[in-house]
Order: sequence, then C-alpha cells, then structure tokens
Amino acid sequence: MFEFLIKKFVKNNTDTEDVKVRESYGKLTGITGIILNIILCISKILAGLFTGAISLLSDGINNLSDAGSSIITLVGFKLSSKKPDKDHPYGHGRMEYFAGLAVSAVIIFVAVQLLTESIGKITANEVPDYSNSVLAIATIAVLCMSIVIKLWMFLFNRYVGKKINSVAMQATALDSISDCVSTTVVLICALISMFLVKDFSIDGIAGVVVSLFIGYTGVKSVKEIVDLLLGKAPEKELVDEIADYVENYSEYVVGIHDLMMHDYGPGRKILILHVEVPAEENVLKMHDMIDNIEHGLGEKFNCIATIHMDPVITKNQRVTELKDLCKNIVKSIDADFTLHDFRMNEGKTHANLIFDVVITHETPLTAEEINKMVNERLREYDDKLKAIIKVEYSFV
Repeated sequence: MFEFLIKKFVKNNTDTEDVKVRESYGKLTGITGIILNIILCISKILAGLFTGAISLLSDGINNLSDAGSSIITLVGFKLSSKKPDKDHPYGHGRMEYFAGLAVSAVIIFVAVQLLTESIGKITANEVPDYSNSVLAIATIAVLCMSIVIKLWMFLFNRYVGKKINSVAMQATALDSISDCVSTTVVLICALISMFLVKDFSIDGIAGVVVSLFIGYTGVKSVKEIVDLLLGKAPEKELVDEIADYVENYSEYVVGIHDLMMHDYGPGRKILILHVEVPAEENVLKMHDMIDNIEHGLGEKFNCIATIHMDPVITKNQRVTELKDLCKNIVKSIDADFTLHDFRMNEGKTHANLIFDVVITHETPLTAEEINKMVNERLREYDDKLKAIIKVEYSFV
C-alpha cells in the first residue's frame, strides 16, 4: 500500500536526497494527514457534542491540531527545498527541523489545553450521556475507526520518515501513535462509562491520561529536534564507516583525526577531517590522493567533504618508537583516549615530544592532570623526554 502511493504520487521516488523529491514526499504525507485528520475531527466533535464527552471533544480538537501540523509540515518541506542563496549559502534544509519543532509545539499546547479541560470535568464530576444506544454505538464506531486510521498514519509516516531521513516526518509519526494510544484510552473509558460506572467522571480521568501522554510525546520530540539544531554528534556507525573508508583508501593514509560533521538539513552535511600522510612522499601526489578521497566521500555519504592533510614522519625509527610509547601511555590512562599530530624536537640535552591527546567528555581528568601523568611516565622511561600536550575533546 505504501509503495503504491509513493510510486503513484512521487516522481523519481528513489532519489530521496533530491530536494524536489523530498518536497513531493512531504506533500503526499501532508495532504493525506490533512484529509484523514479533518474526517476524524468532525466525527469526534459531533459525537462529543451529542454525548457531552470531554475526552471525545478533546480528541477531536487534537485531530484538528494534527491537520494544522500537517499544513506546517507541508510548508516546512516547501521552504527547505529552496536553493542556496547569498544569505544562506548552505541552503534552507534546517527549515524542515523547524517544521518538526512547530509540530511538537502544537502537540504540547493541545496537551496543556486538554489537561485543563479534563481536570475541570473531574472537579465538576460531569459525566457523558450514553443513554441513547444509537449514539453509544456511533461513538464506539468512531473511536474504533480513529484507532485504525491513526495506526495506519503512524506506520505510513514512519515508513516515509525513515525512507527520506526526515525528523519532521518522524515527529508526525510519533504524534500519530500517541493519538492512537490516547484514542484507545478514550474508547476503554467510554465503554466503562456505558456499562460499568455511570455516575463518576471516568471521562475526565481519560482526558488527563490522554493529555499527559500527548505532552510526553511532544516534549520528547522537541528534545530530539533541538539536539539536531544544537549540533548532535553523528552516529557511531556513520563515523566508523567514514573512518573505514578513508583509512583503507590507500596505503599512504597513516591515520585520521578531528572528524567533524555539520548538519544543515537532510542531504546538506559538511564533513571535515584531518588525514595523516607520509611526510617523505611527494606533496603533489599526496594532495591528489586527498582530492580523490574528498570526492569519494561526497559520492558515498552525500556530503561536502573537506580534508586537512597532515604530513607525519614515518621512516624515522626513533620517532616511531617514541610515538608508540606515548600512545601506550595515553591508552593506559584511559583506553578511549587517542593521540595524533606527533612531532619531536630533539637537542643534545633533552627531547620535546609534541602531540595532541583527544579525550572523552566522560573523563573526570583535567588537561593539567593528564599532562602531569604522561610526563611522569615518560621520565620513568627516559628523564630527558618531555611531553608538550594539547588536550582536546572528541568531536564524535
């Protein structure tokens, strides 16, 4: 079913990084969401007005907000597809993130309104009127239909969200599943009110439960999107794949470090890293290799790759031995620490070993403590050795 809709309404649907294709996906899910949510909204509000059930009315208003969220998502995809311009050289891809943020804000707003109304119903002990059997059956039918439709929308939005890697779509999918759960709660409480407890505001309690669940979903979605906007570290699997590609590209790649990835929206990522190459090799030959690696990274990971070339001495036995010694010392302090940019200035009386140590954000050690520990262990090996260290946090 999902693939049928995609093939029918999205041209070139396999090219999910193309902004126009992504816009088409956004239109498909947005229009689908608007139509289905308006149908559910009208059905629930009518049922709520006739029975006086606050949970039904609130659920209907929630569907109306979902229709509005679909419109916001449509606008977000439209804006994010704009080409780069003078003021925004990296494009407008992050507009999709802001669209997801707006959807989440609407979810939270609806949750607060629903909570307030539900508490009022509990305080006044207002109960819905299900005495009319036709209305009772119609209410059950509307709620069951809503659960099925919302479950379908969740699966559809999640499928498309994963297919095009869209946080806005994932936020919409989360909204759909929260609606599915909340409507199930409303249905259960309606059945209890109809057949078991007719003189207590079970309906109001259902409203409270629904509002809290919706609010939690909204807050969780906000956190995930804000993390992206602030600059979330890339996934470890992606970092490992990039590192594996570069390190195995050529025998002349000695190592990599300082890998950074900047996210300007889906399909608009900038990758920066340092690649160590033998200082003894021809610089033009090494530069050509770096150019080829940049091109290969761009093709494989759909990003703009920029590489800083670091020449390192590889054929001096003493430098190699002392570098390995320093690596072992650093690893003995913390197995997750790494070392790079190793250089040595050696005179008649002492040798300065200059290098960077990359530490984790979890370590309790300070730069001064790490420097002291490394130098103490170096002096145990040779009191003429001194480490000059720059301590930095990992970017990944």
